Amino acid sequence: MLALQLSVKLFAADPDAVEVERFTAIFHGWIQENRIPHQLLIDVADYRHVPDGPAILLVGHEAHYSIDRERGPLGLLYNRKRDEPGELEDKLVEALRDALSACGLLEEDPGRPIRFRGDRERLAILSRRFAPNTEETWAAARPAIEAVCARLWPGLPVALSHRGDPREPFAVDVEAPGAPGVADLLARLS
Repeated sequence: MLALQLSVKLFAADPDAVEVERFTAIFHGWIQENRIPHQLLIDVADYRHVPDGPAILLVGHEAHYSIDRERGPLGLLYNRKRDEPGELEDKLVEALRDALSACGLLEEDPGRPIRFRGDRERLAILSRRFAPNTEETWAAARPAIEAVCARLWPGLPVALSHRGDPREPFAVDVEAPGAPGVADLLARLS
């Protein structure tokens, strides 16, 4: 299955303890220090006034990173916006690697602004042209998603749940009880 414009959301371990306003300065620091060297980071936008949306958005040329409250608990949302179509499994690994790397940077921050769960994430394909939110897309995408999950959580039971609302982009919730943390997951994708 071809895919374009993938999105990954990793959820905060303790969303109530996260001080969202701190991420404006953190993301500005990422721009100044070129913390994500393979991407051009441009600006930071504060959308905390928008209910159930992105709270703090780090705008990039290739992708956006945000501390996000939309469609579920608080977490880091990675949205790839400029890429070429490619095989879903390869694109998932690439998107997960970028999202997990950003989560790792946040967890390593001296201020410890957030911790992430390694047992739950949301995967989405934003391009409705390549992946309308249908059962057919789910059937086509499932083998690639299962292959990536087997790589991330070998030996663990993984539950996949297709979010089938046709008004939304194609998305799948992934749960793997007992999963390791962000650093271990990232190492499994290397």
